[in-house]
Amino acid sequence: MRPATSVRLKRRAGGFVLTTMAVVSAVLMECIGLAIDAGYLDLVKTRMQAAADAAAVGGAQELKANGSANVATLAKSDAALNGFTAGSNSVSITINNPPQSGNYTGDSTAVEAIIGQNVSPIFMALLGFTSMTVNARGVAHQGTANGGGCLFALDPSSSSAFSLSGGVQLSSQCGVQVNSSSSTAMSVSGGTSLTAPSIGVVGGYSLSGGSSISPLPTTGVASVSDPLANLAAPSVGSCNYTSYSVSGGATKTLSPGVYCNGISISGGADVVFNPGTYILEGGGLQLSGGCTISGAGVMFYNTAGSGYGYGAVSFSGGTHDVLSAPTSGTYAGILFFQDRTISSPAASSFSGGASAILNGTLYFPTSTLTYSGGTGTAYTILISKKIGFSGGATLNNDYSSLSGGSPIKGSVALSE
Repeated sequence: MRPATSVRLKRRAGGFVLTTMAVVSAVLMECIGLAIDAGYLDLVKTRMQAAADAAAVGGAQELKANGSANVATLAKSDAALNGFTAGSNSVSITINNPPQSGNYTGDSTAVEAIIGQNVSPIFMALLGFTSMTVNARGVAHQGTANGGGCLFALDPSSSSAFSLSGGVQLSSQCGVQVNSSSSTAMSVSGGTSLTAPSIGVVGGYSLSGGSSISPLPTTGVASVSDPLANLAAPSVGSCNYTSYSVSGGATKTLSPGVYCNGISISGGADVVFNPGTYILEGGGLQLSGGCTISGAGVMFYNTAGSGYGYGAVSFSGGTHDVLSAPTSGTYAGILFFQDRTISSPAASSFSGGASAILNGTLYFPTSTLTYSGGTGTAYTILISKKIGFSGGATLNNDYSSLSGGSPIKGSVALSE
């Protein structure tokens, strides 16, 4: 017969083991529960970050294409497509343009998306954590195309798609891009000089006749797409004026509208253009004979129709030109806009020389453009199929007057 003391000791030992196992099991269960909750919260955070990034990129793309009016709506829609809908399941979404924090604070091309949600853990609730807030933030912004480019020759194959000759002195404060794959895509000859922060050529270049280029072009670069390809053309209504002409020293003030068969100004006439959009439906814009024109906040859309064939824009004969593009709205920074659906339009020429002050973008995506201009412009952007210079020019890049900065936007990139 076993002693009573021995039996009691064994019973006590067995009870201790059971108690210890129960405590350890409880601790293990809590640890497993905490691990499960941590994994769940991490999954929510990962999915939420993807939604915030998608919202920021979507908002920045909408801003680039159509302006700021619907940025928040489109960004929140992209977040919803990724599983987080504002106002549903305690989800909150804030869209800021420009961002309110981080490295892109004040950048009008950047969009910040902040998503928050109160998440109920499964096991941590036993420890009193009934709700935990998970947050994610994404920022996307528009890069600057071609290192701040302002001169784009879009033709993909022609020789001399960009050309300077005859002693032209061209100084650009912003980058040059030549898309042609020709071995002589860029031609600089006849004692000319070209300086720019960056010069990229898909093909090659020729340099002759004592000319200079600084820096020498980088060849073999990737072609860039039309930087204004997403800019919507204005609607064209019925004719307000037909074959409008001013000459003989007359003084006129013109109003926006549809000018069928274009506008012709000559013979020392002095014309002021009121702010707005001028539709040149055929005929183009012809300036000659020492005329003077001026206008602030104007945009000229050069197209064809109503039985009137496309006409070039021509500034010649000692004209005095002071024109500036709108500073806000859809056509902020756009001074001339050639209808891109016209495949082979006549070449346009801006030969105002030193007296020409053209603040804005000259956009002729399917035609040839010849240009010479003065130094007084805050900014000038040239985009054309082919570009040549008939006289010296300085291209500046002060976009401070424009509410959205340069109209040339680079690709949207996730930044933070």
